[in-house]
Amino acid sequence: MVKKMCLETVFKEVPHLGECFIYIDGSNIAYSRHNKLKKPRLSDILLVFDYLIKTLEIKKENIRCICDPSLKYYIDKPIEYNVLIEERIIIEAPKVADEFILSFALKHEFCFIVSNDRFRQYINQLPSKQWLEERRISFLLIDNQVCLSPNINYEKDFCLSRMQESSELTTLDILNRINKTEGKLELY
Repeated sequence: MVKKMCLETVFKEVPHLGECFIYIDGSNIAYSRHNKLKKPRLSDILLVFDYLIKTLEIKKENIRCICDPSLKYYIDKPIEYNVLIEERIIIEAPKVADEFILSFALKHEFCFIVSNDRFRQYINQLPSKQWLEERRISFLLIDNQVCLSPNINYEKDFCLSRMQESSELTTLDILNRINKTEGKLELY
C-alpha cells in the first residue's frame, strides 16, 4: 500500500523544512480571487501567511511576502496594507515583484516560493526549469482554507531508487533526498 502524504504531514515529518525560507508572491495571491468589486484581497495574503505559521509551523522570520509596487493602488484594504508594509510583514518591491522573489530565492541552497505564477519569462535566467519546479508551491484558496501543492512529478523528475517503484515514492521520500543532497538532486 502506498503511503500518501499531504504537505502538512511532510513539514511535520521533516521538521527542518520549517527552517527553510519561504517567499510568498503576495500580488499573485491577492489577485487569485478578487472581491466582488474585482479588487485584490489583502485577507488572502494574510490567510496564506497564517497558514504557513500556524499549520506548517514555519518561523515567521523565514517568511518573506513580496508584492508588486502597484498593488497598493488596487488592494481592497489600502490602509491595513500600508501598515503591514511599515511593519515589514509585506515587502513592497521597487518594480515587478517576480524578479525580486526569484533573485532572493537564488541566494538560498533551497527555499520555497508560494505562487501560481510559472515565471515563464524568467526560465532562461534560472539554473534550470527543474530548479523552479522543485521550489515553487502552487496554492488554492477555498473559503478560509488554504491548500498548497508542490509542483513535483515524482515519476518523471526525480531519481528513483532501483529498489523502490515510482508508485511507492512519497513526498517525504523526495524531501529526504533533497536534504541528503543539500538541495541538489541527481537525475538519471
